[in-house]
Amino acid sequence: MPDFFVMKKDYTPDIVYYDSSAVPPFWKALAAKGTRCLVITPATDIKLPDYPNIDIITGFPLKARTNSKELESLMKEHGFDGEPNIEKEIKDGKMDIGEAANRFVKSIKARSEISLGMLKKNSYGFSYTCFTETDRLQHFVMNRKDWKKYVKPVYSQIADYMAQLMERIDRSGGRLVIVSDHGAQPIRKKFLLNSWLMQKGYLSLKQKVEKDFTNGSGKTAGYEARERIMRSSLRRAYDKMPYKAKRLAYKAFSAVFSSAAADDYTRMHLFDFDMKRTKAFAAISNDPVASIWLNNSRFASPSVAKSSEPVLVSRLKRDLESAKSAEGDKMFVNIYSGKEYYRDTKKFIAPDILVEAKKGYTIDIFNFSRKGVFMDPEDAKSGDHIREGIFGTYPKYQRSGVESVTDVKKFVMDYYKGLK
Repeated sequence: MPDFFVMKKDYTPDIVYYDSSAVPPFWKALAAKGTRCLVITPATDIKLPDYPNIDIITGFPLKARTNSKELESLMKEHGFDGEPNIEKEIKDGKMDIGEAANRFVKSIKARSEISLGMLKKNSYGFSYTCFTETDRLQHFVMNRKDWKKYVKPVYSQIADYMAQLMERIDRSGGRLVIVSDHGAQPIRKKFLLNSWLMQKGYLSLKQKVEKDFTNGSGKTAGYEARERIMRSSLRRAYDKMPYKAKRLAYKAFSAVFSSAAADDYTRMHLFDFDMKRTKAFAAISNDPVASIWLNNSRFASPSVAKSSEPVLVSRLKRDLESAKSAEGDKMFVNIYSGKEYYRDTKKFIAPDILVEAKKGYTIDIFNFSRKGVFMDPEDAKSGDHIREGIFGTYPKYQRSGVESVTDVKKFVMDYYKGLK
C-alpha cells in the first residue's frame, strides 16, 4: 500500500481508518482459540477489545487506554500514557530536536519495561509491541549532518529491549520476529507534481484562482517568513483559508518579517482545480510515491472520454519518464500502472499511475510556483520513507529468501559504527 487515503467520486481524499471490528486483527483470532495475548500500542488500533484473552494498551495517535489493571499499574509506575505527540511543538519551535529525541527514548524505555514486566508476571502465547517514534523523529533530522546523534539513542533503546527478549527466549524458548515497515532517507528537495502537471497542460485551475495566481507579485521568495508562519500555531487556520485570503495573509506576515516581501509558493487544494478542463491530477502523496488519476467517468465532472484514456495514459507516462530532477537526471525512478498495481477495487477509485521519485526527493501535491517545480522541504519533511525495511527472526529461521537476524542488537547498532 502506498498510502492510507482513498479517493471518492467528488474528488475528496478520505483517510482509511482501520476498523478492528470489521477486519479483526490476527491476535483476535489467536485469542478466540484460547491463546492469551499481550498487545502494546499497535498503530491505529485504538479500540479496547470486547473479547477475552487480550491484555492491551491501545496505540497512537490517540491517548493510550488499557483493559488490564496490571497494565494500568505498570503504566503509572513507569509514567507512560501513550507515545508523545510532540510534532506540533517541534514545528512551533517550542521544543528542539534533542528534547524530542529524549522524550521518545523515555517513551520507548517505559513501554519496554511494561512489556517485560507483564511477560515476567504472566504466561502469554503471543506478545506484540509497536514503536512509531523512529519514523516520527526521522522526519525532522535525516538531512542534518548530526542526525545520528538523535536517531541512534532511539534505536539503541529498542535494541536493548529486543536483546532482553532474546535472553528470555534463550532461557524459556519462543521466537522473536522483527519487522519495520520502511527505512528513512534525507530529503533535499520537493518536486511539485501538480504544478508540473499544470505546466504540461494536464491540469487547469479555476479561472479566478488562475488569474490571482498568474497576477501574483512574483517577487523574491520570503521563504524564511513562510517557514516561521508554517511552524506557528496559525498553520491550521491558514490551511483552511480560501485562496485569496491566503494571499492577503502572506502580505500581512511579510510586512511583519522584514526579511521578505512575498512568497513564491502558493498552497492549493483539489477544490481550486477546474475539473471540467483537468485531464489528470495528483491527489495523494506518500512522500517519494504519489498517485495520479485520470479525470474520467469515475468522477463527478469527467473530462476524459473512455476512448481517449489509453492515448492519454501513454502520453502522460512518456512525459513523466522525461521529467528531470534539479540535477538534470530522471526525476522518477519508477512509474507504475494502476491497473497492474490495483485489482478488483470496489470500495475506492484506484489511481491510474503511481510514480516514485529519485533518492533525496519527496513529492508535493499542494504547492504551486510560478518559477519552477522544486522547493525546499519544511522541517517535518526533511527525512522520510524509502521502501527498504528490516525483517528478521531469532533464533535463526531457515527458509529460502528470508533474511535471518541472529544478533538483533549488533545488527541494529552496526548501522551506527563510526559514530563518536
